[in-house]
Amino acid sequence: MRGAVVYFSGTGNTEYVAKLFQNELNNRGYEITLIDVSKTIDFRDDYSFFVFGSCIHAEMFPIVFMDWVKKNIKQGNNRKCIVFSTQAANTAAGANVFADELKDKGFDIRAVEHITMPNNYYLVGFGKDSQEKKDILKQQAKQIVKKVADDFVEGKMSIKTSTKFRNTFGKMAYFMFLKYSKTWAKKKISVDTKLCIKCMKCIKDCPTENIYFEDEIKFKDKCISCQRCLHSCPVNAFKYKGKHFEKYTI
Repeated sequence: MRGAVVYFSGTGNTEYVAKLFQNELNNRGYEITLIDVSKTIDFRDDYSFFVFGSCIHAEMFPIVFMDWVKKNIKQGNNRKCIVFSTQAANTAAGANVFADELKDKGFDIRAVEHITMPNNYYLVGFGKDSQEKKDILKQQAKQIVKKVADDFVEGKMSIKTSTKFRNTFGKMAYFMFLKYSKTWAKKKISVDTKLCIKCMKCIKDCPTENIYFEDEIKFKDKCISCQRCLHSCPVNAFKYKGKHFEKYTI
């Protein structure tokens, strides 16, 4: 049986979990394709089931992920699916809000999981996790994915819930966050021209085409604060509020 793991990952946490799902389901005899929604592909909706996953931005799945699914996957046709989110907190509303939308399309939701991963948003707020804590969270993620995969194969449902109030609040919070994010990079991020090697990786990798080169790296007003550019630069040339920082690695 062919399935696909459809995901969006800013700094690598969700990609890490997506690959865990691919590995666990492959080991159980399924043929699994990884689909990163931020990359241009020739997509055909001919899979028997899906695993959908994304990072959490202010309680919700980012718009770049939601829009891709709306555009490319029109009907559920009673196909089974798993939905997971990755976030620094224990839980968030995004996976449940998205699962409700999938249910309306006709998908059979078999699992909804909120997977706690290391904090990658420490430039803006919250603390930077130690390597020890990162290792613990990664190991816990492996155990969670294995359990979800086992339940899926055995026909068991595994649904983490979120309250209607939190879902409503999450939508409002994300609306404000997205409005704030649009000019976040333009206002907060700069590039050390002495370090920048003009490889254009940040431009190629940006999921919203917010970065361009005009004598130097510049930003438009389409940022979603995924921070992919900051933490994937090969020479760590970006600065936040004029200061260099330690890149996040999973």
